[in-house]
Amino acid sequence: MAKARRTTAKLIGGVDIGGTKLHAVVATLDGRVVATARKKTRAKRGFDAVMDRVVKCLEEACRAAGVCPKDLAAVGVGAPSPIRKDGTAVDGPNVGWRNAPVAKSLSRRLGRAVVAENDCNLGTLAEVRLGAGKNATTVVGLFVGTGLGGGIVHRQEMLRGEARLAAELGHMVVVANGRRCGCGRAGCLEAYASKTGISKQIRAAVEKDHRRSAISGEAEIDLDNIPSSVLARLYGRRDRVVRAAVDEAATYLGIGVANVITLLGPEKVVLGGGVIEAMGKRLLARVKAAARAQVFPAAQAATSSIVLSKLGDDAVALGAALYAWDRRRGGPSSGSPTTVPLRGGATTRHR
Repeated sequence: MAKARRTTAKLIGGVDIGGTKLHAVVATLDGRVVATARKKTRAKRGFDAVMDRVVKCLEEACRAAGVCPKDLAAVGVGAPSPIRKDGTAVDGPNVGWRNAPVAKSLSRRLGRAVVAENDCNLGTLAEVRLGAGKNATTVVGLFVGTGLGGGIVHRQEMLRGEARLAAELGHMVVVANGRRCGCGRAGCLEAYASKTGISKQIRAAVEKDHRRSAISGEAEIDLDNIPSSVLARLYGRRDRVVRAAVDEAATYLGIGVANVITLLGPEKVVLGGGVIEAMGKRLLARVKAAARAQVFPAAQAATSSIVLSKLGDDAVALGAALYAWDRRRGGPSSGSPTTVPLRGGATTRHR
């Protein structure tokens, strides 16, 4: 976490609600990160418990920046779900949410307006504004973490679709009747190329096939949700079980990228998320090779546009803060005005 400081500059705040961790940032209006904080999500404790932890995570980042949440010019959160205009998370299987009132709940807890949006839409937006997609007209983001999410930004606008369900790229089917996904369907990209998918393959190899792996000697490791740092360490040690699972995931990620390039022809495809942050440099060549093998032949040259995130763990939270500021001032990607409830029944109207 950044060192505590006092500041009189106008600041904005954002929180990335992930399946495993929460990550909060306080930043300047031009996107310079002043302070950060992290906590475990602990989604199994339920929606209200997670909302309480989000507030604590943001408060911790604010203390480090020398401000209070109410002092921030805007606050946004990214959640692993499609988000309706009123800030409700429609379906977040990796946190167990259905029709969860994220914006309303946090607005009530913080006593101020809070904007909610899909996490990977926001991560992609941040990469376009400040990171690997800067100056590109069309950018697709694929974020590999507990799940696998996507975002599409065209001319500074997040593409959400008529029902705000667009860019759920982790739920493209890549194997008909394939592995079961957390969304309930079979064969989704997320089932093959997410940390959850990787963990399941490692568990199957260790427990069912009795294959030897150093993962068995890792103390207190949940084989259903192996930390990216552990995967990276054992991958670097050439652990055969971990390498097989991670390399397979990278190949399927490349297939997903090929589909995106064939469909949209973006200038940039940005890869981010915890798994990529931990191992992206090692996996990028494999992802590109798989994409070249599967993309529409005339578009093979476009696979050179596959790049790693520059913003790392800050991408989603920073995108949330920037988007919330957009909504307040009616800037790019602001969308239509909405009314967000505040404590005591009052409302505020913002963009």
